[in-house]
Amino acid sequence: MRRHKTLEELQLELIELLEEKGEFRGSVSEFMELLDVRQEVVIPLLNSLKASGDINYEVNGEEIIIRPASFATVPAVLTEEQEKEISKKLKEGYKLIASSTLGGVQSRTLRNLINKRIIVFFRNGTKVEGKLKGFDRYVLRINSFMGKMIVYKHAITTIIYKP
Repeated sequence: MRRHKTLEELQLELIELLEEKGEFRGSVSEFMELLDVRQEVVIPLLNSLKASGDINYEVNGEEIIIRPASFATVPAVLTEEQEKEISKKLKEGYKLIASSTLGGVQSRTLRNLINKRIIVFFRNGTKVEGKLKGFDRYVLRINSFMGKMIVYKHAITTIIYKP
């Protein structure tokens, strides 16, 4: 009996495809064959990735065009103190996610960090440590010692975590 892929597995597969090829352009049936999915799964899959800010897509009759979403980004601005702390944490084994790089890689990494501890550095020089509880295109939801909070991504310079 054939195992059906979960929506998350399909999302990761599509993001990896777009990272490799840049875009998908072809018929809906070619797309279904490429990801090995049924037609009723295609639109929910695309809508979930579009809502999270990972992709943009167009459907014209039988043709579909899928591209990674592009955003105007603000370059990260770290204070000297933040740079020192981040360097120290990286030496301790933490990994880094640059917030100004939005899209597939960021979303995939953040999905893997749900319910794990992260440290978020902000443009104003402050930081928050806590568990990542969720995220979307614009915000992170974090539980920290200060309580539950919503953090806007545009205010973030860097996110680090320990694998």
